[in-house]
Amino acid sequence: MKVIKEKDLPINEETVCTIGNFDGFHKGHTYILKLVKETADKEGKKSLVITFEPHPKKILSPQNAPCRITSLETKLDLLKDQKIDYVYVINFDKNFAEKSPEEFIRFLTCELKCRKLIVGHDWKFGYKGEGNIKTAKEIGKKYTLEVEVVPPIKIDNERISSTKIRELLKRGDVYNVSKLLGRTYCIKGKIHKGNQIGKKIGFPTINIKPPEDLCLKKGVYSGYVSFNGEVYPAVINYGTRPTVDGKDLFIEAHIIGKSIDISEKQQVKIFFKDFIREEKKFSDINQLKKQIKSDITNAMKVLEVK
Repeated sequence: MKVIKEKDLPINEETVCTIGNFDGFHKGHTYILKLVKETADKEGKKSLVITFEPHPKKILSPQNAPCRITSLETKLDLLKDQKIDYVYVINFDKNFAEKSPEEFIRFLTCELKCRKLIVGHDWKFGYKGEGNIKTAKEIGKKYTLEVEVVPPIKIDNERISSTKIRELLKRGDVYNVSKLLGRTYCIKGKIHKGNQIGKKIGFPTINIKPPEDLCLKKGVYSGYVSFNGEVYPAVINYGTRPTVDGKDLFIEAHIIGKSIDISEKQQVKIFFKDFIREEKKFSDINQLKKQIKSDITNAMKVLEVK
């Protein structure tokens, strides 16, 4: 997979493309991506995904910008897994936002050689979202662009959407989030050396800084830690560690039943299986230790660790 830069434009090969934020990278997204890949292979073209950084609402309506489900780094990893040929990340700013629907379609067809565009039924584009499916099909005739519309993907009669996933994450319902994603909800990051309080009280943790604007309820979760090709059961805390006067947000994972030597800056993935409890401040360290033992017991039951 190649990430196209502005200096690479225009590209030389014809593409089948799709466009969107792909925040969450849920089952609806993967359905469209598989269709893009299959169509491109069948027609002898390259598959292309166009996405945005930052989320357009961050620029157009900052006060209404949604919290983030998936970082750009994770998004690119997942696109690579889908065997997409090209990705173009639009540096979304006010200048780009002011492109008219026709300017946008011209950009797709002339700069990115898009010959078939596959999008969801509610896709909007161009200045103030003035363009829609009907507009794209009309303008597309002028620029030799075919537009294919994918109906919404549903589970239990409910449409899968990034909005629904954000709602579930804010409630800590990572179990049902994983159902909509088609994979266990995961956050990737580099080890950040903490103040070693967990180690001092007998529960060493792996700490990472959460992505900016993370959509996730603060609290304790069962899950897994993965690095160097190994996966370990863990109890995870996302929050500020109020008992030890923490102020900054961290994701801390205590690996169950093993002492692992891991270096700072090591890249790890933390998988969230289920919510255990809300984060709370305890009266003293002994109460905290007692609760952590209980959390580990609960996590072992969920993860079926003996």
